[in-house]
Parts: sequence; structure tokens; C-alpha cells
Amino acid sequence: MNASKDKLSEVIRDLEQAVKGLCGRQVEIRIEDTMEGDTQAPPRTFELVRAVMVPEGTHLKCYLNLTQHISIPVFADGRTCLEVEGPGGTRLISVDLQSGLRYRLRWL
Repeated sequence: MNASKDKLSEVIRDLEQAVKGLCGRQVEIRIEDTMEGDTQAPPRTFELVRAVMVPEGTHLKCYLNLTQHISIPVFADGRTCLEVEGPGGTRLISVDLQSGLRYRLRWL
């Protein structure tokens, strides 16, 4: 395995562990169109039940309940970042340039 692939695996593993630590808390999600600046769907608040990285490491599944989830694309080049700014200040932002969507999750 080469160094860049090792780094990607480490970034993905760290992100998954950090988000798993936020399970049981309320989170607000917004999906925005980066081309038009519009919100694609109204913001939705739910309790994060579970967080699982898909085996390929391309998406983080955030479960709203046992059967429903939102798949957040994950990138190791800086387009996906987890910002922790004290209690109630945690945010996950991921920008998918191919689809033109920005995913914003904010823990309450």
C-alpha cells in the first residue's frame, strides 16, 4: 500500500471515530446546491443513531433510525472537514464537486 492510500485510510478512520462519538446527539443537516446557492431540501433535525463508513471509504452513512440514513460523501483532500468548537459547536462539512452539492451537519 502506498503512502497516499495509507493517509486516506487514516483520515477516513479518524473521521468515522469522531462522528461515532457524536451518536445519540441531535444533528441538523442541510444539503445545498453549490452552483445555484440554493438549499436542495429543507433543513432536517434528527438524533444521530449510528454512523458507519462504507467499506470503500467513499461515504459516511448517518442513520436517522434503524433503516433510514443519509450518505455523506467523504474526501481526504480537504473538501470534507470536521470542525469541533466546544459544546454545541461541532460541524461536518463535505463538498462534492461532481454533484455540485454541499453537505452541512451541525450538532446541537
